[in-house]
Amino acid sequence: MTNSLIYARVSSKEQEAEGYSIPSQLKLLREYATKNNFIVRKEFTDIETAKKAGRTEFNKMLAFIEENKTIKCILVEKTDRLLRNIADYALIDRLIEQSDIVIHLVKENVILSRDSRSNEKFIFGIKALMAKNYVDNLSEETRKGMLEKAEQGVYPSFAPYGYINQSTVDGKKTVAIDPNTAPFIQRLFELYATGDYSLLTIRKRLLDEGMIYRNGKNFHKSTIEVMLKNEFYTGVFYWKGKKYENAKHEPIITKELFQQVQNVLCRPHKNKSRKTIFAYNGLLHCGVCGCSLTAEIKKEKYIYYHCTGHKGKCNQTYLKQETIEAEFEKLLGNIHINEDEQETILEGLRGSYHDKIEYHNNCVKQLERQIKTLQDRIDQSYLDKLDKKISEDFWQSQSSKWLNEKEELTLKLLAHQKADTNYLENANLIIELARKAAGLFKKQNAEQKRKLINLLLSNSSYKDEKLDITLRTPFNVIMKSRESGNWLPGTGLNRRPSD
Repeated sequence: MTNSLIYARVSSKEQEAEGYSIPSQLKLLREYATKNNFIVRKEFTDIETAKKAGRTEFNKMLAFIEENKTIKCILVEKTDRLLRNIADYALIDRLIEQSDIVIHLVKENVILSRDSRSNEKFIFGIKALMAKNYVDNLSEETRKGMLEKAEQGVYPSFAPYGYINQSTVDGKKTVAIDPNTAPFIQRLFELYATGDYSLLTIRKRLLDEGMIYRNGKNFHKSTIEVMLKNEFYTGVFYWKGKKYENAKHEPIITKELFQQVQNVLCRPHKNKSRKTIFAYNGLLHCGVCGCSLTAEIKKEKYIYYHCTGHKGKCNQTYLKQETIEAEFEKLLGNIHINEDEQETILEGLRGSYHDKIEYHNNCVKQLERQIKTLQDRIDQSYLDKLDKKISEDFWQSQSSKWLNEKEELTLKLLAHQKADTNYLENANLIIELARKAAGLFKKQNAEQKRKLINLLLSNSSYKDEKLDITLRTPFNVIMKSRESGNWLPGTGLNRRPSD
């Protein structure tokens, strides 16, 4: 009889309530344990996202294993219930290799152990990589949705003091002047422009005049300084380093008054600028101080990378872009694999794709249900207003709130749809990498090279004129297997015990 643990997870409280459920996972795993003579010493369940490492029960499970050396295996429904990020993959990999823990992925009919072959570990790694990639794409598409709003002149985040976030009757999210707080902003700028007030004295004056900060909280003089430097009040805003002059919110103060205040502050306002995008900016780190490497152009044509020096002066030498690319081409040349190994990669991608379909469809259905519920509430409340069952003020308040929630959910739905497309693009990129990595790299433009290298590399650094390149899982499995000659092609995975 083998001592084991059970781990189950859903990615949100909504999923738990709507039946993707912890009980169904536990039922499956308990039956599996009984059938195969496992003693379940403890069960751990998480109802939270696994986008980031550090889930509560997951961490407790790891601590329990550390304290109880008799535990020999973990029973889990499938890969994406156990992990959805590379950090968790690394922890599980260490458990397998160092603690001799065996992982049973029950629905996938797979067992992972210290003795598993390289291609089996590679498939597990592929699933971890693609799961993380999907979540990363989802986050990126959400950011893109916010950027699109900014381009339309709508500030895509929480409005500063003096304004409120609200929705129009057609569901569009806007930023409007708050009639209760905007007068204090006007008063703040007018008083400070006289030059007769310090930040502390002006704070006291406004408090005496009845200014109440968000949620009735007190505020420090630093809050006053932030307000005085916020150009948002003139009818413009910054988003991701870009200034938007087409802002649709109304100004509270004039540009002239704002400039007078900046002169009093003795810190003239400087426009933010966008940084030039280089292929490998931020992908490499300084091996001396750990800061990122950034790039600049010399003599209008040569690209050099150097330490940002954010932690202080760093004497690390400059690195030519040509040197970086030569190292990457050499690395990619070593990744090239044969037809048997390609089939192993495809097998991993197929399994990952099935997991992605289930996760994507569940999220989309959940969002669509929530959107429909909100729309039903909006429609019904309008009828209630017409029938005079509710007041005009109540209808305005509730419908605005529901329209705002609906728009946020619609943005999330769009992000999932775009992330789904990006997932397929990256899956195809992995297949292309397997077949002709070095040749593919040479033909790509800067943006494509960056995407490719970001998919491949992890924690790479530069020190003393030498690049130390670390591959992400599961590509490091290919390299280790290539070096040791231990790649064992074949489609048969370790299976769970037969009936």
